[in-house]
Amino acid sequence: MEYKNKKIIIIVFLIIALSLIYFFNKERINNIDFELEENNNQEQILEENNNQNNESENEGNESEEVVIDSTTKEGLLLALDKYGKEEDFENFAKYLLIVYQNQWSKDPALEAKESEIYMDITEKYFDQGNIGEALRLSTIVYNEVPEGWRFRYLRIRSLEKIGRDAFNEGNLVLAEEKATEILRMMFRVEGSNLMADVYIKKIEDDITSGDIDSAINNLYFIWDYEVSEDRRERLEELKSDLLQAS
Repeated sequence: MEYKNKKIIIIVFLIIALSLIYFFNKERINNIDFELEENNNQEQILEENNNQNNESENEGNESEEVVIDSTTKEGLLLALDKYGKEEDFENFAKYLLIVYQNQWSKDPALEAKESEIYMDITEKYFDQGNIGEALRLSTIVYNEVPEGWRFRYLRIRSLEKIGRDAFNEGNLVLAEEKATEILRMMFRVEGSNLMADVYIKKIEDDITSGDIDSAINNLYFIWDYEVSEDRRERLEELKSDLLQAS
């Protein structure tokens, strides 16, 4: 009987002990779950705050977008500066055209800004040997504002350089094409002298090959062009040679 009572006491003790262990472990688990939930909540709050900050920054950036008033000199000055420095020459040319249409091209600030952008492109591309890009950009502006002499001049210089390089390589077709493009824009000695050099070379080649008729036709073509004095002297010499040959 005594043994049986001891056994019952031990069982009761074990039940109480197990109950206590379960209780404390459950509390610990609940605490861990609570901490995890708190961490998740904090992370969610931080993420929401970050999203709100990003949205605020984006809204701020949108609100800082430049508004251009093309009806004022100040607005046009802002446009020329912005698009010129960004090398967005479609927009640059669009606003430069408004400057010329309003007859504001001689305004000191607007004239200085056009000159500044022109010099930037000249130094960055033409002077560094990237003639193709100088030609591309100057052509965009010239096509929109042909009366603007700065970008027209850059286009002429670019065409002449391409034509000269072609002439020096013996490509008379490309050289004549570039000379023609210049002269279609306006009379410039860069175009007429390049054209004269092309035709002087054609005449010389015709004489060398004995094709006097072609030489005479080429001489007639170039004769009335206004060219430099040294080229005029050479044409006079060729004319004398052809008169003797014919």
